[in-house]
Amino acid sequence: MQELLHVNTADAPIGQRCSFWTGQVAAHLSNMRIDVRRKLDFNASISIRSLGPARIALVDADFQAISHRADGNENRFHLNLVHEGGMVLHRFGERIELSAGDWCLIDERESYDFTTSERCSCIVMQMPVPWTKRIIPDPGKPLIASSTCENHWKTALSHGLLAVGTREIRYNAVEDGMVAEQLANLLSLALGPRSDMVIGRHKTALLRSLRQVMSERFTENSLTARDVAAANRISLRYLHQLFATQNTSFGQQLLALRLHRAEQMLADRRLAKVSISEIAHAVGFADSATLTRHFRLHLGLTPRDYRKSRV
Repeated sequence: MQELLHVNTADAPIGQRCSFWTGQVAAHLSNMRIDVRRKLDFNASISIRSLGPARIALVDADFQAISHRADGNENRFHLNLVHEGGMVLHRFGERIELSAGDWCLIDERESYDFTTSERCSCIVMQMPVPWTKRIIPDPGKPLIASSTCENHWKTALSHGLLAVGTREIRYNAVEDGMVAEQLANLLSLALGPRSDMVIGRHKTALLRSLRQVMSERFTENSLTARDVAAANRISLRYLHQLFATQNTSFGQQLLALRLHRAEQMLADRRLAKVSISEIAHAVGFADSATLTRHFRLHLGLTPRDYRKSRV
């Protein structure tokens, strides 16, 4: 394997480390908005090495809150293995907690958010979509966690990623492609005969488009399923059928988007003076009472108490 990049925030002046890190991640890993707690002395490093048609990145960093917004320029899958620490991923109503040894497959053509523990180390395998789909024709979902996969193969994949990512295995450049193929084959075996893999490319593309419209318009208080269906030129009934294949609904997805954005705003110190009512309206709720009811039901705290615990 050839090392393509090694970056450490220790090489940047104190006070500029966060912006330095954000720029490096956007340039070499993925287009992301990153917020950190230790803005002055933020510590992080990333090493990226070639692996045949893929790349392996070892990322080690202090706490990060990351938002990835699809912009049409990404064409990769990311296979993320948590080596140390943990992270929580959010995407369209899904909340997935990962701890050491867990992994997830993310379609970078979709939007998502995640937060990490105070210190988190991850191994990321970046795989071009065309190459990946030779082995995995259609994963069926933009976010798949190891907890939903076949036990034996998901463990084998974790061990393989860890060995390659931490350089426990030594091999020459000729073997790079073989190793990448084997890891992709293990991923295919771990995914197994998933029912959501038979959705088909057309339906998967439609779901992606529906979610994109919702992510762009969820702050509209009057947004309805009919509006989103019309924007995609499909019937209201078909929209509900598509979401049902993912064991969710339009209402659940819309609520999750609004709650997650409210959660982000409440945790943002820069918005400490923005009232709960203003936040409720900003994320698409009719009033603060509606936000408070759903927030308490899903997170166990009122928005006010959550803000006090984070800001």
